[in-house]
Amino acid sequence: MIPLDVRQLECFIAVAEERHVGHAAARLHMTQPPLTRRISRLEREIGAQLFVRTLTGVELTAAGLVLLDRAYRIVALAENTLERVRLADAGEAGALAVGYFGSTIFGLVPRLLRLFLDTRPEVRIVIERATRDMQAQAIRDGRMHIGFSRQYPAEPDLAVRNIASEPLYVALPETHPLLSKQKVLLADIQNEPLVLFPSAPRPGFADEVVQLLMRTGGEPRIEAEASDVVTALAYVAIAQLCAVVPRSASNIALPGVVYVPLADAPPESLSCIYRAIETPTLVRAFLDHLDLLDPATLDLYED
Repeated sequence: MIPLDVRQLECFIAVAEERHVGHAAARLHMTQPPLTRRISRLEREIGAQLFVRTLTGVELTAAGLVLLDRAYRIVALAENTLERVRLADAGEAGALAVGYFGSTIFGLVPRLLRLFLDTRPEVRIVIERATRDMQAQAIRDGRMHIGFSRQYPAEPDLAVRNIASEPLYVALPETHPLLSKQKVLLADIQNEPLVLFPSAPRPGFADEVVQLLMRTGGEPRIEAEASDVVTALAYVAIAQLCAVVPRSASNIALPGVVYVPLADAPPESLSCIYRAIETPTLVRAFLDHLDLLDPATLDLYED
């Protein structure tokens, strides 16, 4: 394998462009003898003559012309590689692997990631749906950098950051009598047939809804459980059930489904999870980005 040195190629390019070793040496801020030795060594390593002498300087040989074309590309690639390495080290480039669960992807998460990319155009986002447990394991394994969900159990090696609070809504069939009320309370849906989600993992958002309604007035009427919010909304449209959902779910326009705020329900938190020790540079950059955001940016759910 021929050990092509980038600095040697830069010297070769300078001589080729100047067509004069002395002029190239001045351009490179070096004396002529060291430059001549570099060119001679390059010719020996390649095994071809790159220049011929003329009365006014030097001219490229056929081999030199071939090398010049590739030398430009090699030097440019080397410079680009170094720049991308520096950007990655500073959290300005690279791929950020993101996990999400539930309705988080329908609300604030896309906006936060979009704003982050606006400040770091060299960063690429890779998005994957994953439960909380799947996110935690993937982050530990290094396959994922950060995850978004609503509830995370305490883990000694993982950090959880609360990002925002989100109001709760009730998704109702479009002909439901509660739509005639000026405001809907938890007590109003206490005896309504409900669909819970997600069916896994447990405990989770579904259990919070049950506990919330039990504190309000007793055992709720659970008619079905769904694996995700979209399936739960399909139950609302098809089976005329009701579903308690985070407001972000109201961005899902499903025919036959109407969303109404639950006036007396406490908000749900939106959180992110990431490695607590040896936090990846891009994750630190994203967290720093969150710190700099105008608080109004996080009020996506403000009425």
